[in-house]
Amino acid sequence: IDSIPIANGVIKAGGSCELIKYFHDKHDEFAAQVEQYDALIVRINPGQLSQGTTEGTQKRFDDLMNSLIAKGKAVWSSPGVQTNMGAKDALCKIANLKCGLVDTFAYYDAETLEKQFKQTM
Repeated sequence: IDSIPIANGVIKAGGSCELIKYFHDKHDEFAAQVEQYDALIVRINPGQLSQGTTEGTQKRFDDLMNSLIAKGKAVWSSPGVQTNMGAKDALCKIANLKCGLVDTFAYYDAETLEKQFKQTM
């Protein structure tokens, strides 16, 4: 779990940080708890709450995060950012920057995977 090193980094940088787990059947309790924070670092992937949870859980969570943003609270990363720029896409988009890797690709179908992946070997 990368949440612990992230939290420790926030603390080491002088911030306060707590790990809070989200349970789909305790949404209202979670919502009340996070209201007290200035910011949230979200470690839930887009669509993750659509699997094995009550129908509509992902939308309720996303709506909560968006309502916090509307109140001026920082949410990293917001539902919109997660949906519009997934992790693979983000890495591909920075591939040619100094912090990126030029051989970073995302494959969305078997044909492209087979063709392009072999070229990188």
